[in-house]
Amino acid sequence: MILFISDLHKSLDSREEMDSVKWLLDILDELKPDYLIGAGDWGEGMSVADFSDILSRTKLIAVYGNHENFSIVKNFSIRDGQIMSVGDMKVTGINGLIGDDENYGIPPNKFLKIISRLRDKNVDVLITHQPPYLPEIYPKMRYNEAAELMLQALEQIKPKLHLNGHMTDGCYSYYEFEWGKYLRVDSSSKFRCYAIIDKDVIVYQRGEEVFNFSL
Repeated sequence: MILFISDLHKSLDSREEMDSVKWLLDILDELKPDYLIGAGDWGEGMSVADFSDILSRTKLIAVYGNHENFSIVKNFSIRDGQIMSVGDMKVTGINGLIGDDENYGIPPNKFLKIISRLRDKNVDVLITHQPPYLPEIYPKMRYNEAAELMLQALEQIKPKLHLNGHMTDGCYSYYEFEWGKYLRVDSSSKFRCYAIIDKDVIVYQRGEEVFNFSL
């Protein structure tokens, strides 16, 4: 069983945000998943001890986003395009956002090279912080090169499931493409949403089931 979170946003701005890792550890203790997948924006307040506490409970497959303690999170994140076997699934991820930011940017030419390597790998699950261009579910999303490149990448890789973060638009977003399915969750203190991936995918908000679908 896999637990999926994104945008935990641990920070020192409020008591609830400071307690984000404690909230996550309680879920890990309750569900005992084999893996935890995180799609970035762990938050500037994350420490080595936080990640160590997570790793004492489960295996971690993480990418980083644009709101991070970068000196720490990069030590616990997957290498761009690294393929991991999770049961009978091939799982990979790409860190950051497409662009030139020195902390979290992945230049378009580097991004395209990674996509080219993944194209024929039969990836089942792709994890990114970078969202694709999806005005169908994000009406306020402006068209930009990064989102369009992400959409083109998905069309080439054709994962069964794309797990995403970054967008702040409610507890979760779901979309079905011809090639596969897309899911975003918001695990921040505002929503406290997460998904369990097993034979089916079930999205929860504060422990209550709110959505489900089959892979």
